[in-house]
This record gives sequence, structure tokens and C-alpha cells, in this order.
Amino acid sequence: MSNVFRQGDHICALYDTEEERVAVAAEYVADGLRRGERCYYVAESREAIDRLRGALRRAGIDVAETVMRGALIEATHDEAHLKDGRFDSERMLQLLNDAVELAMLDGFTGLRTCGDMSWLLLDAPGSAQVVEYESFLNRFFEGVPAQGMCQYDRRRLPPDLIDHALATHPSAVLKRRYAANTLYRPAP
Repeated sequence: MSNVFRQGDHICALYDTEEERVAVAAEYVADGLRRGERCYYVAESREAIDRLRGALRRAGIDVAETVMRGALIEATHDEAHLKDGRFDSERMLQLLNDAVELAMLDGFTGLRTCGDMSWLLLDAPGSAQVVEYESFLNRFFEGVPAQGMCQYDRRRLPPDLIDHALATHPSAVLKRRYAANTLYRPAP
């Protein structure tokens, strides 16, 4: 899966197990770090962030050094998507825009985001904005030196939400236990 992503991409990554989620996120984030991008990773909990850190270490990434120099920024759902207990698409778009600008000012080649979407299970105020937000992200990522991956849990999230996720992302990654990662990108 490495080297298949490029700035401007907005990717839907579907997973069935926690191991799949971590494996796809770690490969995606490690690739960005190796390319000189700042990576912004959002997960359900500090424990989920720790699992990503372990996978990054196994991939040869010095996580402590990467965090210290600001190449890897980590947040939980409560610190990003659900700040103040609600989802606000305008606030999230502003957060991403500011993050891209800061990444460039800090000398990175761009911004790479990866966020687990299981916060939608909480049905927090504003969650209904997610489909519109995902559509906005397509235009956002096309216009800046950045890319984003949204991770959707096929076991826990409702099928109609998975359908919306697939419809609003130009490309999708499926992690399968017995096969390599598969990237689906429509032909130009």
C-alpha cells in the first residue's frame, strides 16, 4: 500500500478488526513520515494511539523523536472530532486548514491525516453533518498539500453510513486478513 497515496487524496479505509485498523493506519502514517509530511492521527482513545505507536515502532519509526519534532500529532475523538462534546464540520475544516498551514510553515512537505470514524457511534450533536463534511473534504484535499484517510469499522457502523462513506470518498482501502491491502481508485 505504501507509495500509492498522493497529496489531494481522500481515502475511505474499511476495517473489520482492530488489528486491521492499526495495520492500515500505521502503514499510511509511516509512509507519510518517510516522505517528510506531518501526520495528524485521531483515534478513539489513548490506548488506540498507543497501539498505533507500537505498530510504528515495529515499522522502524522512532516514535518519541517523531512526536518531539512535531512530525506526528495525536489526538483522541474528544480532542478533535468531538471537541466540546459535539461535531462541527466548520470547526473541523478550520482545524485542518490551520494544520496544513502550520505544517508548511514548519518545513514539512505537507499534511497527512488519519482518523477513525467510530465517534459516529456516540451520536453526538452535529454527527448528522458527517456526510456533508466528507464531501467538503474532497474539495479541501484537492486544493492543499495534504491528504486524508477516514477509517470506518464495518462491524460497528451502520450499513447506510458505510455506503455514504464509500460514495463520498474517491478511493477506498480494504484490509483483508489473507490478502494484501487493496486500493480502489476510479480510472481518470
